[in-house]
Amino acid sequence: MRVFLAGATGAIGAPLVGRLLEDGHTVVGLARSPAAADRLTQAGCEVARADALDPDALKRAAVEARPEVIINQLTSLPKSMLNPLEASKDGKLTNQLRVLGAPALADAARDTGAQLIAQSIAFVQKPGSGIRKEDDPLHLTAPAGHRTVVKAIGVLEDATISAGGVVLRYGHFYGPRTYFAPDGAYVEMLHKRMLPIVGKGRGSFHLLHLADAVDATVKAIGAPVGIYNITDDVRVTAGDLLPWMAKEIGAPQPVTVPGITFSVGPLTILRYLIDEQPAVSNAKAKEILGWRPQHPDWHEPLAVALRG
Repeated sequence: MRVFLAGATGAIGAPLVGRLLEDGHTVVGLARSPAAADRLTQAGCEVARADALDPDALKRAAVEARPEVIINQLTSLPKSMLNPLEASKDGKLTNQLRVLGAPALADAARDTGAQLIAQSIAFVQKPGSGIRKEDDPLHLTAPAGHRTVVKAIGVLEDATISAGGVVLRYGHFYGPRTYFAPDGAYVEMLHKRMLPIVGKGRGSFHLLHLADAVDATVKAIGAPVGIYNITDDVRVTAGDLLPWMAKEIGAPQPVTVPGITFSVGPLTILRYLIDEQPAVSNAKAKEILGWRPQHPDWHEPLAVALRG
């Protein structure tokens, strides 16, 4: 099939390009810079040039690619979170890509008749006990710094579903170029004792190997309209995960701080992730997509990923 891939050079985009080409698809990768275009050409892609923050240009590039499938993997996540202000700027850029890019690609899907598949995240639902399914509500009453992320996800998901598309709510990626890589943000923060256990550390982390994320994305081609949680099978609380990671990488054990420490500002999302994010179910993806994570238990593969 002919696939237009926005976000083709990112942490998941790059391995996804390889998998799609290996499976016999033709890939048209979106690039803004000449360097990104060169990387895509060398990988075997056709290239579409546009700025993803320009909705008209993005839609035009997607339509002109004549796709049968449009995949939205657009993000611009902060590479480091040591400077909260800089991290906040990158977070705002990702929100813009979701709010501006998703509707543009939805319009392109409607105009071309292409299937739309979009990246979302599995850590945006309301806190509380129990296991969340895809139709449980988003955390729209989150503190202001986190609420903007949730609202942007809401825009992306609504736009994608309205175009008859598939939303993949990925768990926390680990592997090259992720926060869990040897040079990743979480590893850097642990070494500097800047990633504490907030409150009681009750947040449920559902991790996801990049290879499993790629596999789920490929299996979503031709799938029914809907939202699907894409996570591994073994959840872990932040209160258990962070000390385990610190030991694996030879970092100091994380300190524990009161939840109120991150109750305002751009890092409110850390309070949610570490102390509040609920457990989620991946049963729907297994049943409907026929997907199973090849790395269902994070312990060994994450240890390998942290070593690089």
